[in-house]
Amino acid sequence: MTPRLVIGGLIMLAGLGLAGARLSWLARLVRAGQPAPGRLAGVPARVSAELAEVLGQRKLFKRWRSGAPHALVFWGFLILLFTIIEALGDTFVSRKFAIPLIGHFWLLGLVEDLFTVIVLAGLAVFTVTRLVESPRRRGKASRFYGSHTTAAWLTLGMIALVMITLLGYRAAQVNTGDFPYGRAAFASYALAAPLRSLGTGANSVIETVLLLANLAVIMGFGVFVTYSKHLHIVMAPLNVAFSRRPRALGALGELPAVSEAGTPQLELLTWKQRLDTLTCTECGRCQSACPAWNSGQPLSPKLLIMGLRDGLLDAAGHSPAAGDGAAVIGRDVLWSCTTCGACVEQCPVDIEHVDTIVHLRRQLVDSGELEPAVQQVLQNDAAQGNTFGKSGRMRARWTKGLDFPVKDARKEPVRSLWFVGDFASFDERLQELSRSLARILREAGVDFGMLFDGERDDGNDVRRIGEEGLFQMLAEQNMESLRAATFEEIFTTDPHTFNTLRNEYPAFGLDKPVLHYSQLLGRLLTEGAIAVQPLSLRVTYHDPCYLARHNRLTDPPRQVLAKLGCELVEMPRNGLNTFCCGAGGGRIWMTEPAQTERPSENRIREAVALGVDHFVVACPKDFVMYTDAVKTTGNEDKITVIDLVQLVDLARRQVAALETV
Repeated sequence: MTPRLVIGGLIMLAGLGLAGARLSWLARLVRAGQPAPGRLAGVPARVSAELAEVLGQRKLFKRWRSGAPHALVFWGFLILLFTIIEALGDTFVSRKFAIPLIGHFWLLGLVEDLFTVIVLAGLAVFTVTRLVESPRRRGKASRFYGSHTTAAWLTLGMIALVMITLLGYRAAQVNTGDFPYGRAAFASYALAAPLRSLGTGANSVIETVLLLANLAVIMGFGVFVTYSKHLHIVMAPLNVAFSRRPRALGALGELPAVSEAGTPQLELLTWKQRLDTLTCTECGRCQSACPAWNSGQPLSPKLLIMGLRDGLLDAAGHSPAAGDGAAVIGRDVLWSCTTCGACVEQCPVDIEHVDTIVHLRRQLVDSGELEPAVQQVLQNDAAQGNTFGKSGRMRARWTKGLDFPVKDARKEPVRSLWFVGDFASFDERLQELSRSLARILREAGVDFGMLFDGERDDGNDVRRIGEEGLFQMLAEQNMESLRAATFEEIFTTDPHTFNTLRNEYPAFGLDKPVLHYSQLLGRLLTEGAIAVQPLSLRVTYHDPCYLARHNRLTDPPRQVLAKLGCELVEMPRNGLNTFCCGAGGGRIWMTEPAQTERPSENRIREAVALGVDHFVVACPKDFVMYTDAVKTTGNEDKITVIDLVQLVDLARRQVAALETV
């Protein structure tokens, strides 16, 4: 046992020492970040997240073909922790070592061998996946584009060596008579057969060599992990535990105040954002789902996080203070983001890309590094309370086309307050939709009203551009009008408005239910308040990012379509995996880069391929973006963009037509 003790001891000391020193250094690097409030609140939800996302690997199953093998390998490693304990016991205690309380129960041997084989099979799947998805073959279309592929291959090789040396020394133990599990450990017994003819002495040497090799590879892998992208093995449980609950979507997280102009980007990061960078697995799921990246723009959520991580490690390793170097991420990258949240939704380790992007945008806004058109929009909002730069007295001018007055909720009580929003109020293409909805509600007997000139831009997109001060000013102005009004619930047609009223205005004092108009229409249809005749149309439906992904509302619009007798043909990307129109995060006001396909055009091509006649939207910005995209893609004769309220109006008009016959 002496050589085993000495060599094994040296391996353990070297591995633990090197890995421990690196982890201690990384911990100091994370703690040097700005404060990140609220990361310890809601312990039960955090425990639940650990069980579902870390142990259960829930988010990985969004892509089951790669997720299922990864989950099996992960669970295999948990099971194979028993083999590590046994290897340590065999090295430092005795060849007959048994885990206390468990002993040499045959079932443990069976499970260990089974998961060893499963892990090896999983590695084979990963190998094929990486060859098929190779950036050399697929270029930017590969989700591994920009990832550290060499480190990934080394990792696969080291994990394979752990499994091979494990089976090898167990097979030798079978032939020396020291293996405790019997034939239940089927793989070990199968491998023992070709070694049996070498004799007991040779098998004893093989057992010692492979046991120490197994220990060396395990410790070497542990050290390698702390220096590579596979640091996520250690960091992911921490990142999930400290993530925003229930998810980093909807409201923006609480971020520190913007530092003075010229502060290096790396110094702006909170400790949670630093932890995010160290947790990235480089899997590329966020990159594959990102509308900016898929449209040829410079933003890849993966490469952004990797760039921040590399900047942090480089600055901390080579400079007196972390954060030297003002801009690690270019402003064109930051302005490409639509804040759709696809990256956050896909990330298996709960990285909060959108919060980080908005946080870095705030500095750009304070420094005046934004497009003149966006600057003008912000000035319009500050001066007039709307992004169109029109007088607030014109906000309700669209109601003049109605043959009935709309109540002012500040002057008389209403049940439902309509927060109309800028686009539905000022854009001439959308004003008729607003009038249609008003008529439908009137005929359905809904007691509704508006704030008229007391309404301001809700500020959702303003905040995500990075203009926090203006957002707070708009929110306070709206809250002043809301406090002056008497109502029971709020509804809106704009998912962006819905998102901020529902998730961010409660911090300013809003305590009433907030509905999207699809929820209100669904309720009225269910109650029979709106009489409709089935339309028998074949349609597809686009889930708005801020309704579906940010707020988990995917059923209400579909329920309305079903009530209207429409045949719904789903697009491949639907529900929580919807694809962005490209308008969010202020992108609707920004210049599109030359020679790129806009996200809205990409989406229209996807819909046209289904062979449907109608592309249904439930968002004013979607109506604008997709109407334009149908024209720019030359598909005006193939598909028509239609709002949900237009379908309801059409269905009720059919009833009216039948009644006049």
